Amino acid sequence: MNRVVSIEKALQPFIGKNPVWPKQTTAILVYHGIGNQLPIETIDQFGCGLVDGLQKIFGKKISLSHQLVDKEANGKYWFDNVLRISNEDFPNYYIDIYEYYWANLTEDKASWKDLNQWLQGVVNGAKRFYKRNAELGQLYKDRSIFFDSKTGAFKDTTYRFFLGGALWFFRLADWLARAFLRFVRNIPGLGNAAASMLESYGETMVHKAVNVMGDVAIYNVSDPKNKFYSVRKQILDGGMKALQFVIERKTEEKDSKEHLYSAILVAGHSLGSQVAYDSINRINLLANQNKLEDYFANGKSKHTGSAALQNRLKGFITFGSPLDKIVFFLRENIPPKNYIRQQLLAHYHGFKIKPLDNLKIEVNKHSNEISCKLERLFEQMQWRNYFDKSDYVSGSLDYYYDLTNVDCRYNAGTFAFTHSQYWDDPRFFNDIILHFLT
Repeated sequence: MNRVVSIEKALQPFIGKNPVWPKQTTAILVYHGIGNQLPIETIDQFGCGLVDGLQKIFGKKISLSHQLVDKEANGKYWFDNVLRISNEDFPNYYIDIYEYYWANLTEDKASWKDLNQWLQGVVNGAKRFYKRNAELGQLYKDRSIFFDSKTGAFKDTTYRFFLGGALWFFRLADWLARAFLRFVRNIPGLGNAAASMLESYGETMVHKAVNVMGDVAIYNVSDPKNKFYSVRKQILDGGMKALQFVIERKTEEKDSKEHLYSAILVAGHSLGSQVAYDSINRINLLANQNKLEDYFANGKSKHTGSAALQNRLKGFITFGSPLDKIVFFLRENIPPKNYIRQQLLAHYHGFKIKPLDNLKIEVNKHSNEISCKLERLFEQMQWRNYFDKSDYVSGSLDYYYDLTNVDCRYNAGTFAFTHSQYWDDPRFFNDIILHFLT
């Protein structure tokens, strides 16, 4: 059962209590979101907030160390940087922070023309199936601006205006920029020089904007024939392998079969929450197909005394997440008549997601239910989603099972944008520490 709670209320049960250090080795794998990130930047941002929160609880007993992890694949050799947080009272139980860095894979891949075509496709597609989305939103009590908060009625005018307005905004911005440059060029004695400077500045700003928006467009391609599909696959394959490595990493003793981490947390900011979500889903598929070296298909360990896979993945942390908006706007909608494809994809994308299509369509001559032996191993994983009403990317997540939506309530003003404020919010990190680490 999903619930929404303010971050102040979420922290209330811990007031006056003395948190204890976790009695297990823990890994946190953080997936960054859209933007122009640099390597190790995500470890820095997440690590700073987490360390500050832990030091306020445990004081000078906290120490930090830099760990290097050597990796090799396909003849290529590189190092991962890991931040280790230790407590001098419990030196054998540390917290390691990893990052999955993927910004380089989308850089300069999409042009302004590509984005315009992609957005046009989103608008056209959404107009065709908005009624189905309305039914879906009402079924799962969608709390977005597209539904009346009192009656639950779908506001199709708002929906159409939002999509159409987004497309026309970018077209108008492009037209105005071009018109302004033509005007400046006609200024006697100054025109060409000023226009060149403005054009150079504009290209830099547009380049950054295109790269940010390009992340969303590239990763949400579902057609294998699309030129961006290989990039999406590369991002997802890397995200899955990063998580698989943390899961399968052993202790340093020779020929050890003991896993280094007893507990693993996965965290994703912004679009990184989608990459992280998809990576968890892929790990579930790998386990089901006996592709994880230490586990049977049901997640049970092949080694006596070792924990099951589903007992080691302790939590999923999403913040500034667009997962609901991606379901609502960007998911691949399949017509009711294609009930076989609907069901196969529903089985394939199974991690905590509610049914997105009516699988009992036209209970008639050709509507047959397809059995599936895939187990959803991580349905009991704790999931906390942090959002804010002034973060237009995020929101409470309504299309997924059994998670807690935490409203950060930044109160930043009507036109504020709080998408990056989580990184600097002590309450956010305190809530993570108290619910996942102590």
